[in-house]
Amino acid sequence: RKASALELSAARRLSESKQRIPHFYLSTEIEVSRLQALRERRNADAGQPKITLTHLSVAAVARALARHPEANRVWQDDGFVELDGIDVGIAVHTDKGLLAPVLRGADRKNLAELARDIGGLVARARASALTAADVGGGAITVSNAGMYDVTWMASIINPGQAAILGVGAERKVFRPDGQGAPRLAREVCVVLSCDHRVIDGVKGLALLNEVRSTLEAPEALFA
Repeated sequence: RKASALELSAARRLSESKQRIPHFYLSTEIEVSRLQALRERRNADAGQPKITLTHLSVAAVARALARHPEANRVWQDDGFVELDGIDVGIAVHTDKGLLAPVLRGADRKNLAELARDIGGLVARARASALTAADVGGGAITVSNAGMYDVTWMASIINPGQAAILGVGAERKVFRPDGQGAPRLAREVCVVLSCDHRVIDGVKGLALLNEVRSTLEAPEALFA
């Protein structure tokens, strides 16, 4: 079949992104046992919106950008553009292709607000009802493909942004504890794709390590 207009537009934009943006990739494993225990406890409360790993990843990225504002910028023409707010894109698979609506002011939202607003963005994306306010802007997108049982993925940066965080599926693996004995861990592999014009290796590692630290010591996210 012929590609739809949306699919053609996405193909052109992503091809241009890969050709013009100097991508490089940073990867790490995140131990999520504490995170998942807190999430499961929170989700047992019928009075609260259900929290997913996507919600928590977006919250962690937003906090990381607030602590590392040098990563909250993009490349335009021949220079940097510093972004005023912290807006985070969310990759959404739809029948008409992949879309990435943007959550505005992500660092100012608690988990309930974040889950509600992301739910609205996802619903509008899948209903082809996104507004102009829902798209564009932001320095980074979160793309969670864990539901497809992928271990890790190196994603293509959305045009106009400077990074994208690919989130894989949770794996149970044995790691040595402090005494060298095997310990069962729950890990998620993440890959941060960066625009090297904006984020060098040191800045990228600082951002990625901040995300990992937040998700591995996640109590503040649930406060």
